[in-house]
Amino acid sequence: MEKGVDFMKTIFKNEETIEHQFDAFCKKVLRNEARDIYGEIKRWNEKFISIAELTESQMENLQTYDSYETEHINFCTHGYTISIEDELLAKAVAHFPAKQRDVILLTFFLDRNDGEVAAIMGIAQSTLHYHKTKAFESLRLFLVFLEEEVVK
Repeated sequence: MEKGVDFMKTIFKNEETIEHQFDAFCKKVLRNEARDIYGEIKRWNEKFISIAELTESQMENLQTYDSYETEHINFCTHGYTISIEDELLAKAVAHFPAKQRDVILLTFFLDRNDGEVAAIMGIAQSTLHYHKTKAFESLRLFLVFLEEEVVK
């Protein structure tokens, strides 16, 4: 009989040891998981800031505006359609004589070099340079005029 009791005590002791080992394992897992979560929160807080903490200029960088085709002013030249979104710039370009307008549109809005623009327009590069110089002068005068109008 005593052997049976000793055997039962041994079984219960082994079960108790296994329970303690399992408890210790669970506690270790939970501690490590908590440490990982706290570390992740710390990294998150170092990288990100609240929207309330952003400056006015930072908020402006986050903004986006929709652009609709109807808000653009289109110019057609030599088989190209060029859209200008800025109304003031479009008005300035519209006031240029035809050759100067074509030079400005092809050079700056289509990003063509002087040789390409001269070939598209069928003119010499010296003539192109003349029209470009005149267009810059016209643009400068137009902007001075607008500046005076705003001051008034």
